[in-house]
Amino acid sequence: MRRLAARAHLWGGLLLGPVILVLGLSGAALVFREELDALGGVPVTVAGGPPRALDAIVASALLTEPGGEARALRIPARSDQPYRVQIVHGACRVDVAVDPVTLRVLASRAPERSVLAAVRALHAGFHAGRWGAVAVGLIGVALVIESVGGLWLYGPRLRLRASRARPRGRSRLVHRVVGGASLAVGLVVGVTGVALALAGGTLAALVAAGGGLVRAELREGTTVLLDRETLAVVAVRPASLGVWDVVRRLHYGDFAGWPSRLAWTLAGLALPALTITGYLAATRPRTSS
Repeated sequence: MRRLAARAHLWGGLLLGPVILVLGLSGAALVFREELDALGGVPVTVAGGPPRALDAIVASALLTEPGGEARALRIPARSDQPYRVQIVHGACRVDVAVDPVTLRVLASRAPERSVLAAVRALHAGFHAGRWGAVAVGLIGVALVIESVGGLWLYGPRLRLRASRARPRGRSRLVHRVVGGASLAVGLVVGVTGVALALAGGTLAALVAAGGGLVRAELREGTTVLLDRETLAVVAVRPASLGVWDVVRRLHYGDFAGWPSRLAWTLAGLALPALTITGYLAATRPRTSS
């Protein structure tokens, strides 16, 4: 059984290595998604006071994009952040950030040109929509199995034998130490990632809310208010601290400030390290003592 498990661990790592490398690097970057998004040129709102009417905010955004059509208005959860108006020109889309108090346009950008948006789509589904998300979920399951199998196979043998003090032995030692050190965080990230990929963000209910609005309730707990005529987003109400919010925070490390985010980043970087050292250990020829 141990020999068969070792073969399965080897070939599973060889086959999953490239995609694990991509998921690990993109996941480490997404831990700091808010900071990276702030570098994209959308500042926070500095003016204080009550926000203006929604139609006035949309009109201010349209002034910067003549000939465009407003399709959505995104209201942030925090009062110090700008409102975002989604404007389309045919097949092109531009997001315009507007100060809701002064109606000043703060920034505008095309989301499809955002590096962070591309990284998020790559990490969540390899730019392949729902089927890509299912593939990421299955890879997460395989990664959990690989982690548990590696711990069972090599956990008791972390000490390097003298007869293996060669490059192959050093690669195996690094592989085992990194795998053992990152196992706990890796299991949490893998399990929560599978849950988010396979179940998060799906529509649970569509309810008429009155006043010309429709309430879309997502399974993750978020509620979205839509205009019944245009289907434009009027407001987004984040989920309260429920099951899916806990799952999301555990996946991104957003629960203990910088210490948890740093630990999750290191766990993401551990995946490329495991991939590289696993390849080195598998491809280098054996050396006799």
